[in-house]
Amino acid sequence: MHITADDLIDALRSQGLRITEARRAVCTVIAGRHGQHLTAATILSDVHSDTGNTIDQSTVYRALDELEKAGLLVHCHLGHGPAVYHLPSEAAHVHVVCERCGAIASVSAGSLRGWVDTVRAATGFEVDPTHFGVTGLCADCAAAADGR
Repeated sequence: MHITADDLIDALRSQGLRITEARRAVCTVIAGRHGQHLTAATILSDVHSDTGNTIDQSTVYRALDELEKAGLLVHCHLGHGPAVYHLPSEAAHVHVVCERCGAIASVSAGSLRGWVDTVRAATGFEVDPTHFGVTGLCADCAAAADGR
């Protein structure tokens, strides 16, 4: 599913928000970077470089929050840095993040079904494995580490 800037703008409008030039610019940056994991700081920087407009970081965070409430944006934590935002894909997925080189890959959330079921059985807790990245070493970094 390809979400456009207009889809994002319509979602903000449906939340009763006025569509300002700053919100429109945030939506344009997000929609133009499908498949990328963007921090609020990256979005702010890209709005400035794409439009020349200076907007406040709080404007970016408010737009991100409203888009997430509308179900058109997802945030997750991929390690020790700031939260990243991305447009949702067709299927729920888990991010795996290399601790050495920073490579990010996605795997089906269903691939962790056994672990999720084990946690639920042991604790009654419903785990959302999509909110945090699973860290480790990518194949290249693992091979390099084994070859020491």
